[in-house]
Amino acid sequence: MLPNFLIIGSQKAGTTSLYHILKEHPQIYMPDTKEINFFFRDDEYAHGPEQYEAHFADAANQLARGEASPGYICHPEAPARIHALLPDVKLILTVRDPIKRAISQYWDNRRHLNEPLTFAQTLDAYLSDDYKLGKVGYFSRGVYMRYIRRYLEYFPRENLLILPFEEMLTDAEAFYKRIFTFLGVDEDFVSEDFDEAFNPTEVWKNPFYQMLIRRPRYQKRVPAKLRRLFYWGSKMRFSAPSIDEESRNKLVEFYKPWNDDLREFLGKELSEWT
Repeated sequence: MLPNFLIIGSQKAGTTSLYHILKEHPQIYMPDTKEINFFFRDDEYAHGPEQYEAHFADAANQLARGEASPGYICHPEAPARIHALLPDVKLILTVRDPIKRAISQYWDNRRHLNEPLTFAQTLDAYLSDDYKLGKVGYFSRGVYMRYIRRYLEYFPRENLLILPFEEMLTDAEAFYKRIFTFLGVDEDFVSEDFDEAFNPTEVWKNPFYQMLIRRPRYQKRVPAKLRRLFYWGSKMRFSAPSIDEESRNKLVEFYKPWNDDLREFLGKELSEWT
């Protein structure tokens, strides 16, 4: 019992909400673990397909069985690994304005006290279109067409459904209907959670945590194993602040050829993207 579809990405592009909605559908089976990462993590892949298959042992008569591991899209070996085990699998990819996606990932690391650089400093440190395993991929994860072409070397175009994340926000029912149709399940299924944010961004209010998130350079002074000690007290919702104009202009120029290529490939304007 193996999956017949995979959500392959993208990180910070709605995959958590997508996982939860698909898990609600009576004709779809999703394991309790969202990110199995079998084709992404070398240690997981080394365990072999039997252990991977065990995640789907409870699937009954569901028409569709799948999992969501957003790292699959950028792992250089994932397409070949997936094809070797699941040659006919259907693939779902959500794509988000790469600048907003990068900001979201950056602030996710800031919130977890794992990023000592300011956003402007990360441009000098990490701005590259070459994704490397184990390295920060704030910007390389957004060059979608590079990864899409890699998958198309192994899978036919009709096996790949690419959806802009922004469509989930503007018309969630139509967004999920396209996925249900693609998977061959009841496309009229409706959930009251279509507009639910399953991964809301929150931060702790306590002053020690606030000092570290506001002054990231101080994070270096706290050993990684001790940073979780600052996770206490009440929380509040968090919205990422705007980036400076120079950084934005640099990213607009950086992503322009990749975004233009994606627009042509999809035949969509992607007008909400920067």
